[in-house]
Amino acid sequence: MKILVVDDDPAIRFLLLTVFGDKHEVSLLCDGHNAISVLSDPNHGFDFVIIDWKMPRLSGEKVLEFLADWSNIKTKFILISGYQFEKDTMRFPNLVACLSKPFSVKDLVALVEKGVGAKTQPAAAH
Repeated sequence: MKILVVDDDPAIRFLLLTVFGDKHEVSLLCDGHNAISVLSDPNHGFDFVIIDWKMPRLSGEKVLEFLADWSNIKTKFILISGYQFEKDTMRFPNLVACLSKPFSVKDLVALVEKGVGAKTQPAAAH
């Protein structure tokens, strides 16, 4: 499985590379601008994008807004954030889960490994 991790926090990027890197092909990006560049290529091949909700320059929210009208995107998205999610966060196509930081790595792995067939409501802040 190909996973794209987009987060401005290098510790989160390293954590997720460590968690998923043995079993999956993992790519790391530090902002939404780079994510849009990569995901704009129809042959990117990513199965999952784990993306931070709030980042400098271009947030995960803006990335999802930008990609929302693209009917050819089959990639599933998981939002992670240290901020409260808005009630309508799950409005984005292909968004399957929202996890609040600090999130359970076990829960995130389970979501990815199962392929997340259904949408999950935003997790409560810890």
